[in-house]
Amino acid sequence: MKRMGLAVLFLSLVGALAVVPASADTTLYNNTGPTSNGGDTTYGAFTLDYGYVVTDSFTLSQSSTVTSANFLIWVISGDTLSSVDWSIGTSAYGGTPATATTLSLGQTNSGVYGRYNIFDESISIPGLSLGAGTYWFTLQNAVASNGDLAYWDISNGPSSAVHSTIGTVPSETFQILGPVPEPSSFLLLGSGLMGLAGMVRRKLKA
Repeated sequence: MKRMGLAVLFLSLVGALAVVPASADTTLYNNTGPTSNGGDTTYGAFTLDYGYVVTDSFTLSQSSTVTSANFLIWVISGDTLSSVDWSIGTSAYGGTPATATTLSLGQTNSGVYGRYNIFDESISIPGLSLGAGTYWFTLQNAVASNGDLAYWDISNGPSSAVHSTIGTVPSETFQILGPVPEPSSFLLLGSGLMGLAGMVRRKLKA
């Protein structure tokens, strides 16, 4: 009888773990991101070359780990983006808590506008842990393969953006991504398992 009770408990544990959702990268912040903007050319783009810098705010509703970012870049037809400097900080142009030059870009052609190709760029961010709050995503020193200009697509999304020469400008097209913790699911699982263990214990004592 005891063995049967333990077997039931074990199978229940396996079943419960099987239904707990796995943590996967998802969109933590979407400023009319590349997947939804899709190369919309309504608003134009701001250059990221020759010392120009563009910074854009984003807000996290809970503590999160940022692992990547997506954004749209315009380049002359036949050209591609070779590298770009990025930073995430707590204020406009802030270089902390993370800053780096990205040479390895995931690029997908997202559209054509006149003499420009529009690319959905993806950069990897090494597990940046951030608390809930507002941060700034900054791009600068873009380098195109043929030496032409590179531009950050304007989405006119909900965030605040600043251009190093112009000042306040319409916001850009980007997404911030990372795994979303699901503490409520694990709390629910733990409560259920405790109740199940208590029920089996009472039956074994009976």
